Amino acid sequence: MKKYVQIACMILFVSALTVNGANTRSTSSTTKSIIEKIKKYNSKRITSLLTLYKKKPRNAMLNNRLGYLYYAIGKYKNSEYHYKQAVTYNDKNIEARLGLYLLATANKNYAKAEAYCREVRSIDNLNYYGNLYLTYARMAQYKYKKAEIVCKKMLTIYPCDTTFLRLLKLNYTYQKQSKKARKVQSDIELLR
Repeated sequence: MKKYVQIACMILFVSALTVNGANTRSTSSTTKSIIEKIKKYNSKRITSLLTLYKKKPRNAMLNNRLGYLYYAIGKYKNSEYHYKQAVTYNDKNIEARLGLYLLATANKNYAKAEAYCREVRSIDNLNYYGNLYLTYARMAQYKYKKAEIVCKKMLTIYPCDTTFLRLLKLNYTYQKQSKKARKVQSDIELLR
């Protein structure tokens, strides 16, 4: 059990690095070692799941998991295949669409990433991650006004969500609306 907890912690650590844009070439040798261990662990998990997959290739859950694991080890084509299979077998599958978003952003295809987020919103208009990722995708395309609209909508539901508050502040800053940005910053400081 302890080993699984350690591996889970390593996965969370590396996920945080990935989310924050860390490049494995510029990380320390310890981090590289952790990344290699996670890749090896995920490769073993893929091997195990492929046995089940051969029996049930139309299982959306298996395809979701394989999509994620292939993404985690950097095999994006395999990941995309399994995520698309998961959507095929469950047309309401939000998790697979969010996985496809991650692949699109990894390939810097932000228009495609935005399209996947719009698909998520067509299933669940208030999905937290669908709206969060949509904001990121729009900001990456310099669509600050559209990203601002999403932030404001989500802040009506989650008024104390500092992630959307920070994104709104950033949007105002990019739009050179410093007075509004300062107002949002004061709201963020109230929540500390």
